[in-house]
Amino acid sequence: MDEVEFSLQQSAITDPGRPLTGLPAGVADLAKVVGGVLVHRDWAPHPVRREDADLRFVAAMLDRLGSLDERPSERRLAVTCRDFTVLLVALLRAGGVPARARAGFAGYFAEGFYDDHWVVETWAEGRGWHLVDAQVASGEPGVYGTKDLDPLDVPRDAFLVGGQAWMECRSGVRDPRTVGTSAAGLTGFWEIQGNVVRDLSALNGVEVLPWDAWGLIPVHFDELPQADVALLDAVAPVSAAGGPLRVAQETAGLDPRLPAPPELSRPPA
Repeated sequence: MDEVEFSLQQSAITDPGRPLTGLPAGVADLAKVVGGVLVHRDWAPHPVRREDADLRFVAAMLDRLGSLDERPSERRLAVTCRDFTVLLVALLRAGGVPARARAGFAGYFAEGFYDDHWVVETWAEGRGWHLVDAQVASGEPGVYGTKDLDPLDVPRDAFLVGGQAWMECRSGVRDPRTVGTSAAGLTGFWEIQGNVVRDLSALNGVEVLPWDAWGLIPVHFDELPQADVALLDAVAPVSAAGGPLRVAQETAGLDPRLPAPPELSRPPA
């Protein structure tokens, strides 16, 4: 099985747990379906239930929603970019379109800064893999401050997957102080390190939460041991290249701290 075939299959996290019928076929229209049931919890125009973003599984989102019918903003799930991404991935896969989640950093929210973000990568015959920002595409143009961005065709230099960000900062092409989470003032290699590992996890079919931390993802801001830096130097090109699947699987086996713990993809009983 290659990465295209693999990306046609629902993961334990994207599995909707029910038939999805009556949905539009196009990526743009499916993104609008997503925007009709989700609202970003940091952009909502009203008080929100921030715990909605902990649902993790698409099936749990759909259980909470009851349907994919559009509803007023205050009745939508209040989530993060990761949830817009995994829901759109689930809808695309349900429609027979290869899609996968990518963890990295977007350079179109804050001037001169690449912010922690998740997007969809989808595949089309004759075009190959390309990036879709599910969050931005779900709303009206400019609602997320990105009027000049085509969210259905995000340039590779506008969104850096975790491994690409690591490689550019390690080589000196990019200042690591310009990559991280701007709202929290968190930057640097320890911040980038997390998305190298999370992106590898997503390539292997485990679309974790943005704050999930395990193994090689630091929970403290300490300087990285040199052995860990060398390991991340080996992982980063696989993330940057998006596989191939066999290599992504083999890379996750290089160190027991790389794969996501099984409980992060085990649906509740």
